[in-house]
Amino acid sequence: MNALLREALTSFGLTHAEFIQQHENAVYRADGQYLLRIHKAAEGLQVDHNPDRRCAELAFLRHLADRGLLVQRPAAETTLSDGTMATLLTWLEGHHITEAEFTPEMQHQIGAMTARLHQAARGFHHPSMRRYDTTHVAQTAADIRRMGKRYDLNRDDITAACQAAQVIEDRLRGAATEFVPIHCDLSQSNILLTEGGLAPIDFSLFGLGHPMHDLGILIGNTSTLVQRKAIADGYTQAGGRIDLPLLDAGMTLGLLEALVFHADVWPREPWFAPRLTRWTDEMLLPLANGKPLLDENMYLVNLK
Repeated sequence: MNALLREALTSFGLTHAEFIQQHENAVYRADGQYLLRIHKAAEGLQVDHNPDRRCAELAFLRHLADRGLLVQRPAAETTLSDGTMATLLTWLEGHHITEAEFTPEMQHQIGAMTARLHQAARGFHHPSMRRYDTTHVAQTAADIRRMGKRYDLNRDDITAACQAAQVIEDRLRGAATEFVPIHCDLSQSNILLTEGGLAPIDFSLFGLGHPMHDLGILIGNTSTLVQRKAIADGYTQAGGRIDLPLLDAGMTLGLLEALVFHADVWPREPWFAPRLTRWTDEMLLPLANGKPLLDENMYLVNLK
């Protein structure tokens, strides 16, 4: 990675980079004014770094910025000698929301920001976008079956996951006309608090999908009823519309995607097998059986 970093800095005419993290990408602050991303995932993570999709992401960021959304603007991109893509974005001064700042008022603002993101995304088209459609769901189920066989996971849990995926497919099939470009990785760690307000960051996984997929991932990453309700209220008051069956589907799809994303990491951990069974009891099996997961007040119906 040091060699790739030096090559990227030289290519962009930069001199210095401070390491931030490596997850989907290796991320640096470069010369104090840019976010430098070398698109190589951390070991064990399943990430498709298709260069055409990266170009689609950069075009989407420009689209959002042109419509007044506070995002990092693309500055430059290059392909390194081993074929890895590197991209340069403008630096946004701000910080991740702390637990002390993660109040109901802040959660309301996050919901509103998500609604504005979906509104600004409308009208964007790119042939290389990911598509979070029925084909994607079917592929996710197939990947989970392979993970189950590889690590000899509980067959009932894997069956429930695949049955839940079939329900998600059915619901998305009937709502394809409502698809817009979505972030698909919204969480507290991918939102910055800046002087200009909240800014979504890291659109590496963005693609065409249902708005409830985004909202479901966001709500699925919260831990209390108050947080979920504040996010939902912020979303609707900013003009978003909540569809509960599709929200259930989006939240569960976010879980299935996380399982695939961490398929070479989580199953090796001692906490994983019992947690998978808990997810089965609380989400996967109820959805597979057509039961609701969330009610209109964002209460988790099947929480034990």
